[in-house]
Amino acid sequence: MQKKQFLDITHWQKETFGAATPLSKVAHLIEEVQELKTDLEENNPDVRLEYADCFLLLFGSAAANGMSYEDICKAIDEKMAINRKRKWGEPNADGVVNHVK
Repeated sequence: MQKKQFLDITHWQKETFGAATPLSKVAHLIEEVQELKTDLEENNPDVRLEYADCFLLLFGSAAANGMSYEDICKAIDEKMAINRKRKWGEPNADGVVNHVK
């Protein structure tokens, strides 16, 4: 996502959903993740729009929690550096792979 997109999205969200909190956006995100899961299971050709909903809400929650575009990019880079150093286990029954603690 480019900075302009982030600013446009988060500005629109603040104007449209002014009372929304970081936590309420995450509650909505949980609903959208379930819709994404359903679309993936049903091979919905518009699944990309559910991915977009999830990204919009996640970025909106971060912004509502005081994070800037730069903060998010930095956090992503930091987390990827951590993930690259971790050892990873085998997939579980759902295909989820967690890091070895």
